[in-house]
Amino acid sequence: MQATLIRGARLIDGTGGPAVEPAVLLTARGVIEAVGEEAAARAAEASAVWDCGDQTLMPGMIDCHNHLSLDPTLDNYLHRMNDPLPELTIRAVNSMKIDLMAGVTTSRCLGDKGFLDIACRKASATGTLLGPRLLVATRGIRAPHGHGFVGYPFGGVEKIRSAVRENLQAGADLIKVYITGTLRGPRQILHFYSREEIQAVVDEAHRVGVPVATHCIGGPGLRLALEAGIDVIEHGYFMTDQEIELVGQYDRWLVMTPSIFFADARIRTLPPDLIEGHLRQREEVGQRLAAAIRAGVHYAVGTDGMHAGLAREIAYLVELGATPAAALQAATADAAKVCGLADRTGTLQKGKLADCIGVEGNPLEDPGALERVRTVILQGRLVKAERGASQA
Repeated sequence: MQATLIRGARLIDGTGGPAVEPAVLLTARGVIEAVGEEAAARAAEASAVWDCGDQTLMPGMIDCHNHLSLDPTLDNYLHRMNDPLPELTIRAVNSMKIDLMAGVTTSRCLGDKGFLDIACRKASATGTLLGPRLLVATRGIRAPHGHGFVGYPFGGVEKIRSAVRENLQAGADLIKVYITGTLRGPRQILHFYSREEIQAVVDEAHRVGVPVATHCIGGPGLRLALEAGIDVIEHGYFMTDQEIELVGQYDRWLVMTPSIFFADARIRTLPPDLIEGHLRQREEVGQRLAAAIRAGVHYAVGTDGMHAGLAREIAYLVELGATPAAALQAATADAAKVCGLADRTGTLQKGKLADCIGVEGNPLEDPGALERVRTVILQGRLVKAERGASQA
């Protein structure tokens, strides 16, 4: 057995406890064999030692809402999703590496064009491309008259059933459906699918054990989603107190993506007709997401394609009222639960995959430490070693 000992200044295992000093991990065959005192006692088993110096070792982060080919640094970036598939694929390959180097070892991808995410998932798994472990939704399903720049239009129960089946046949890990838009209307939050259409999505996916996620900001469409059995609510920007309570009653997960409203640089590259609405509704979004956090809703966090930006999303959660520990779990242990991978990743525990990163500082005291990723280990493989992880 080829074993590796990994050392650092302190360890956050992702289970919610405090940082432990020093950090010691023993890994073999891409799996964590021992942690802490047990790892130190078995140090002689290691054929290699990676010394990460004064870094904090913690679980690799999980981006719970990503789009591989979406690039918010491009002007009018939403409409750029209509670019030719080769351009989108090149963007996706580049973003995979960017995300991994920023400490994202698992990425839950909520829609891309032309099934390119299937090819990227395979390439990442085989080591052909450098990137995180991927869970992919393939084509987002949207109404012909509705929202969804990353989606494809399907209307009517039978066409929707066929679309879901085609996604599943292609190898989708989850199904994504767009029920609402992103901005709240002047009088109400519109939804673009009927109860029967939403139910068709859920029935087809759940029949083969595949979860369903929905782009939904609140309103009547949220109740339809919960009643139909949708597993995860994405965004939830304008949920009322009553709707937040309903999410809790149904015991559903909410994936928050704050940067869409809070990152000025991202707002400036939106299509011009959407900029003013995002600025005007920013304060209300902050109030509603903070209310969801206070209410104790189960939540995780994602970037919605803000590549290398997961650390900032976590910082937004803290600004909205989450504790640093809870915000960190939203991108590690709790994120793994949303992905259905809690038995494999999200914490640094014996038997889990050796997905580990080293950061400069202690993110439980300073969430900004997550922007200083120096070491990245993906399933036991050292893919980034910057001022650390030197072989002893």
